[in-house]
Amino acid sequence: MKLQVEKPETDQQAREGSGWEVAAYSRPHWREKVNGDLCYAKELDAHVLVVVADVLGHGEGAHHGAVVLARALQRAAGVLQQAYAVLEEAALQTRGCALFLALLDRKTIEYILVGNVRGWVLTRKGTEVLVGQPGIVGKRMFNPVIRRLELSEPALLLACTDGIKRSFSPVGLSWLWEGTEEATARRVVERYGIAEDDASVLVGRRHI
Repeated sequence: MKLQVEKPETDQQAREGSGWEVAAYSRPHWREKVNGDLCYAKELDAHVLVVVADVLGHGEGAHHGAVVLARALQRAAGVLQQAYAVLEEAALQTRGCALFLALLDRKTIEYILVGNVRGWVLTRKGTEVLVGQPGIVGKRMFNPVIRRLELSEPALLLACTDGIKRSFSPVGLSWLWEGTEEATARRVVERYGIAEDDASVLVGRRHI
């Protein structure tokens, strides 16, 4: 499954950009043909909205839930709380999901992390583990915690579903900085993916 990307509406928005390049790699449970994970990016005015969602279970039922979420995201704007509300409403029609939702711009990462999706931000100075909260989006209503990271140098964002082994940590893996974002995501899935689950990795690179 390739990353679903919506492009800016105008050339001016495309020129201004967010300073980020984003890609993902995802593959289904080895017995399934379709995937219940969703990796999504939407380019906005000087921002990128990114989503990694893991709909509960796998197979056709989970895949249908991922499609419902992707369609709903077409209504999402550049305000994190609004985007979350759109996803939460859609998730009520699904089995529920674990979720990483973030807005990336030239100086900050603003994010919501719910459930067992994991994330990190790497810089040359070190690695920061993204802080989440327990829960399943779409199972019950709760107030998501919005967190914010300030950036002043090139950075690498990684987010993965629980189809990636818990033993995976990006600390000390210099090869994560090599190659394209999509190649990096694929390499993580191929090395650390669990065959008995959908496995997905999103990689974002801040170049400035």
